[in-house]
Amino acid sequence: MKFEFLKRQKKWIRRILVFTLVPVVLFSILVSILYWKQDHFVQELVTTLNEDYEGHFEIKGSHISPFENFPYVSIDLEELTLYENNTKKGKHILDIHDVYIGFNIYDIVFGNMEIQSILLNDGSINIVQYADDRINITEALNSKKEIEDAAEKLHLNLKSITLKNIDINKLNEANGMYLDLFINEALSYFKTAGDDVQMFLDSRFILTHIDNGDTTFIHDKHFDVHTEIDYIADREILKIVPSEIALEGAVFNMEGEIDFKNNMDLNINFKGEKPNFDLLIAFAPEELSPTLKKYNNKGNVFFNGTVKGPSINGHNPYFNANFGCSEAFIENTENDKKLDNLNFTGHFTNGAQRDITSMEFSLKDFSANPEAGIFSGDLKVTNFLEPDINLKLVSNFKLEFLAKFFNLEDLKDLSGNLELTMNFHDIIDLENPEKSIEKLNESYFTELKVTDLSFKMPDFHLPLKDLDLYAVMDGHQAEIEYFDVVLGNSDLHINGTIDDLPAIIHHSSKDVLTHLEISSKKLDLLEITSPTKDTIEGLNETLSDMSLELSFKCSAKDFTESPYLPIGEFFIDDFHAQLRHYPHYFHDFHADLIIEEENLKLIDFSGMIDKSDFHFDGELTHYDKWFQEKPQGDAKVEFNVTSKMLKLEDLFSYGGENFVPEDYRHEEFDDLKIHGFADLHFKETLYAADVTFDKLEAKMKVHHLRFKDFGGRLHLEDNDLLIESFRGSLGESDFLLNAKLALSEDDLLRDQPNYISLEASKLDFDQLVIYEEPPLHVSSPEEHEVGFNIYEVPFPNIKVDLNIKDLNYHRYKIKNFKGTFRIQPDHYVYIDTLSLDAAGGNVKMNGYFNGSNPKLIYFSPNMKLTEVNLDELLIKFENFGQDYLVSENLHGTLSGDLWGKIHMHKDMVPIIDDSEIHLDFNVLSGRLENFGPMEYLAEYLADKNVAKVIFDTLQNHIDIKDGVMNIPNMGVNTSLGFLEISGIQNSDYSYEYYLRLPWKMITKAGVSKLFGKKKEEAVDPDQEDEIIYADEGKKIRYVNIKIIGDTVDYKIKLGKAK
Repeated sequence: MKFEFLKRQKKWIRRILVFTLVPVVLFSILVSILYWKQDHFVQELVTTLNEDYEGHFEIKGSHISPFENFPYVSIDLEELTLYENNTKKGKHILDIHDVYIGFNIYDIVFGNMEIQSILLNDGSINIVQYADDRINITEALNSKKEIEDAAEKLHLNLKSITLKNIDINKLNEANGMYLDLFINEALSYFKTAGDDVQMFLDSRFILTHIDNGDTTFIHDKHFDVHTEIDYIADREILKIVPSEIALEGAVFNMEGEIDFKNNMDLNINFKGEKPNFDLLIAFAPEELSPTLKKYNNKGNVFFNGTVKGPSINGHNPYFNANFGCSEAFIENTENDKKLDNLNFTGHFTNGAQRDITSMEFSLKDFSANPEAGIFSGDLKVTNFLEPDINLKLVSNFKLEFLAKFFNLEDLKDLSGNLELTMNFHDIIDLENPEKSIEKLNESYFTELKVTDLSFKMPDFHLPLKDLDLYAVMDGHQAEIEYFDVVLGNSDLHINGTIDDLPAIIHHSSKDVLTHLEISSKKLDLLEITSPTKDTIEGLNETLSDMSLELSFKCSAKDFTESPYLPIGEFFIDDFHAQLRHYPHYFHDFHADLIIEEENLKLIDFSGMIDKSDFHFDGELTHYDKWFQEKPQGDAKVEFNVTSKMLKLEDLFSYGGENFVPEDYRHEEFDDLKIHGFADLHFKETLYAADVTFDKLEAKMKVHHLRFKDFGGRLHLEDNDLLIESFRGSLGESDFLLNAKLALSEDDLLRDQPNYISLEASKLDFDQLVIYEEPPLHVSSPEEHEVGFNIYEVPFPNIKVDLNIKDLNYHRYKIKNFKGTFRIQPDHYVYIDTLSLDAAGGNVKMNGYFNGSNPKLIYFSPNMKLTEVNLDELLIKFENFGQDYLVSENLHGTLSGDLWGKIHMHKDMVPIIDDSEIHLDFNVLSGRLENFGPMEYLAEYLADKNVAKVIFDTLQNHIDIKDGVMNIPNMGVNTSLGFLEISGIQNSDYSYEYYLRLPWKMITKAGVSKLFGKKKEEAVDPDQEDEIIYADEGKKIRYVNIKIIGDTVDYKIKLGKAK
């Protein structure tokens, strides 16, 4: 029994192996046969195609694919391409990654290699219909010779065609129509009965229609098509049995037929009925569809359409569609807002001419209830080339409903009411709008009323409140009777008219006049222009009692079609306003601006600011550069400014601060004239500008000065300002200025070298500022530290060259003032060279100021004085702050060297108590007159005139440190005789001087004074005694005198030798 079982088991195993292996072996044999024949078959197929047809076919290779198109065994033609002809010029028609041609297994066994299945996988088909109606793929498939049976010659016995991921696009060059059909998957199966073919098609594809570069509402629309098609060969008619088409999920029914023999004559009907709006939403633009699908909707919605007539060889089929709904609603469930009682019927056709001239669209009996409001209307549009539009509309509803129904999140707290009545009937010629006016059958009436409109915007911090608007268009004229709005603390009121609004709609050549009147009790520009409520970054100004009247006149065509600004004439009829921070009254403003295609002409812009008048006119050529994305070339501005009377205090004060120098704050310019040009240079942007002034004339009323011969050039490029030959004369003064200045705030650019060069034959500051010598006043250290410190502001890197032949500054008569200075960002100011002639002599200096610490400013000079007249020097420099030695006392010619380290107040006055100064000097032909301490010595020098002490040379070295001046002992030949002097002088004017007088200089009167006796007689004050020189080589006995005290209280007594 056991062995019987094993025998039976082995028997079944053998059977299983036979049934399994035999098909595998047979299939392998068939594949091998196909592999053996593929090269020959593929080569024959490609050769036949290229020999029989005008197009050129190419493949890169082939291989056997037994399972890709199962149950067919396939050959994969790799990278199949088709060109219109064998020149292979232009874009390919076919570019398919894989073309699987399938064969029946049994046909392979019996050697009958017929293609029964084709699968196209990944690729594109590019169809072009030329302007002469030829089609590239038809041209490519034209036979080179007569072919009796193409199917037999190409071994075709098709049972199915499959497409996967194939992009089919078609361009009509005549009308710019472009269709893009991306087939995700399309499966078609064939049954034949003689020459007739029955085909079953299941497909999924995405369709996009573009008309002359503009996307239509058919954009990325998803279709699912399930249909059966019967082709009757002898009649060349394709019948479409009742089928379903799903468009974006909405299902339509389709049936009809196509007659290929008669120019592809179409007779296709579409029909759809739904209890919601899916049918209509399916036709909505792609970007709008997701939003519409969020709304709940219901109603009796229908759609039916017909396509009839020839469709190729210059023929267009007839389209006719009807649609509508009744008893419908659309509901925003999120905000509980419903548009109820929605009813309408619609119709669309391309008409008898089957083109845009006979197209017609209508929407009739449209009505709906936005809550308690009403909305109704009718619309009919015929002839889409010259649209005849007839619109009637009546609406009245709360704007709060609008915001919540449409989820207008950007408009917070929207409230108010809108009423709109419109009757519009007009013909608009899109090709020649200016001619529409000739055939106008117009009817215009529109009445718009907005009441209590308020809302908040997310990107703006101020709420818009209480907007009231009433506008009417009756016939041609449109009028804004009022437009009132409150924005924060500001109010705005506008009214105006457009005398022919239809002319603008028609782009006619008729002149249209627009007039606006704008007023405001208060317009807070800072509040309006600040980005947030808590920031102050806007325009800090408030206008009160503002009124503005504007007019604009131009042709309607220029208003709508000018590429840049509307060509015409713009007027400011009047402007009045009181400004708060710029505390002036603007009034009587008028302007006339002519706008041409490329140029602007300002005929007159005039007005009054307080009591000052101004008049401005000019021209800007090639203003169009400002509007071009990448402008190239030049533009030019000519400007001319005049004023009969211009008060500076009317112009240059703001926020309580007057920016005019105090001496000129009440100045008036009479008969002011300014003229010049500006050349603007563009290379994709404005990169440089040249401003040339050739006239600046005016007469000053207060200073009695006249501007003459002003002119010069300014060049701005790459954040650099170049001033060239800027010159002029004002009163007795003249100047010539050249400079290069970096204007950028960027540190790297600011550190670039700058320079200023100023030349003048005469510069009279005293005349320019009407200088009056102030009363004598000794300032305290605290007063010197009050006010502006220039070292606390950033310094540029700048070199300054000055060359002034005649300088008058606060009574200082200076000649040949020449200097080179360097100002550096580290707050060092270097005096490289300075030379000037003053007080009958010459002064040369170099050195530097160190303000790197603004609280500790130091001046380190090296000064050389040559033959300077002390009479003039001490007067001009206020005696260097030394009250005890005034200009009436010391006379002579000074030469010497001065150097040291001087601590300066912020107003550049020396702090002697914290400075170190060294002076080597000599005074020639000197005299000391009416010096108090010396007059006290008259008692000792009775026969000498101590009121006029003459000396030949005074030479010494003086050190001043920490407010103490040390005078080393020096011998002087004087009219009193040879004497020696030394001592110290303190910054508080206290001093201690030591005099050594030869004994023989002491008269009997002097002895009597010393020993208590009285003086016998006085000396003539005009007496000039001769200089008494020291006896060389003789031993001299001296009397030592000590003078101690200050300028008010001092004592003289005998002292010991120092």
